Amino acid sequence: MAFWKISLEPMNDKKESWFTKDDWKYLADNKLIVVGNHLYAFKKFINIRKGDYFYLSHGNDKCNGEGVQLFGRIISDLETCAVPKWKGWSQFKYEVIKTTVRANKFYNYSRGWTPYYSDTPIYLVPEEAESDFEYLILFPFFNMKIDPTTHEPIDLDEPRETPAAEPPPQIFPLNQILCGPPGTGKTFSTTAYAVAICDNQKLGAPPDKKRFDQLRADGRIKFVTFHQSYGYEDFIEGIKPTVDERGNISYKVEAGVFKKFCETAVEFPTANFVFIIDEINRGNISKIFGELITLIEDDKRGEHHATLPYSQDEFTVPKNVYLLGTMNTADRSIALLDTALRRRFNFVEMMPRPELLRENVDGLNLRKVLEKINGQIENLLDRDHTIGHAYLIKCEKIEDVAEIFQNKIIPLLQEYFFDDYEKIRDVLGEKIVDLKPYRINVDALKNTESYPQ
Repeated sequence: MAFWKISLEPMNDKKESWFTKDDWKYLADNKLIVVGNHLYAFKKFINIRKGDYFYLSHGNDKCNGEGVQLFGRIISDLETCAVPKWKGWSQFKYEVIKTTVRANKFYNYSRGWTPYYSDTPIYLVPEEAESDFEYLILFPFFNMKIDPTTHEPIDLDEPRETPAAEPPPQIFPLNQILCGPPGTGKTFSTTAYAVAICDNQKLGAPPDKKRFDQLRADGRIKFVTFHQSYGYEDFIEGIKPTVDERGNISYKVEAGVFKKFCETAVEFPTANFVFIIDEINRGNISKIFGELITLIEDDKRGEHHATLPYSQDEFTVPKNVYLLGTMNTADRSIALLDTALRRRFNFVEMMPRPELLRENVDGLNLRKVLEKINGQIENLLDRDHTIGHAYLIKCEKIEDVAEIFQNKIIPLLQEYFFDDYEKIRDVLGEKIVDLKPYRINVDALKNTESYPQ
């Protein structure tokens, strides 16, 4: 059993429609879909099987999906069309499961199986895209979902005795933080983690930025950055002023970004959603999360509710919302992190990986340079303040290395050691750091022999 897109309004070589309105009516009355055996769409058409599901669209409308007509099931094998007008064509018979209940639903998402993609009159929904198909087609146009156990479509408008749909099997922790020194690729890695969580797959492939952007545009991934001014009103809900055309000020309760995200996720229990919090340790966790610090625990997801103070809404954090944070250990160690947060999150340590760097950049072994520098930093400070490989990962010539050291690494060391140039010299060596007067020898940065190895 599979899901298909079938569009009955492709254009021929002369840019003329294959079907008139009378043709559409005849096909609808007789519950037929037909395709000419000479057309390129026929190659996909013959792969449809009895029992497969499809949604029918009158054209690929790029604006708002007005052409989406119905959701049906194939009830015959491939047959020869008996209508003289379509002599030599093939057909399938179908039954209507449901007609469109919500028209004009627009998503900025274009794939072969969507109604917003031209030149795809027949298209199989890939198995890995079925959660997107449910989210973008089944639910908004037909108020239907896919049963995760039977793989059959569920009509949400019909009462059911079966239990509510559960999220996919959990591969990742619901709450986790990627932590480590600066420059170890924590924020960069959130792309790979978020895509893997949404698609319910294990980590492995490099970050898929294109897929990440698709999921983010569809509302299944949200990215925020915590800071000292970030508060409960931004995250959960608060009272916000509004000004009308006459200048009168009124106040209303407005949902915060996390509450809105959770409310969307509740509507799609079989799809995973990822909420990314960059620099999670820079915010006041108790202030931002409020009563939700309890609701994010695994055993309380979807089970326990809290009454929110402003709206008086009963609110819960659904089981299919994953919290993914990043934390710079140079700013604040895990040991000093809010105890409530530490207890509720899994920590994934991300340390410098010198082995990812080039061994020869104009004669300079970047791997050995980073190992040497970080060894000295650990002796003088700790491992939480080491330098990440990401700073040097793109360096291809010595000028690149010099620029990164001058503009990125040295300012970081100056901050770490409070401009104590003797300690900075212990890290970078006497050729780069002068003590009389205290200064950085910028010219030495362009000489491969200046770096500690």
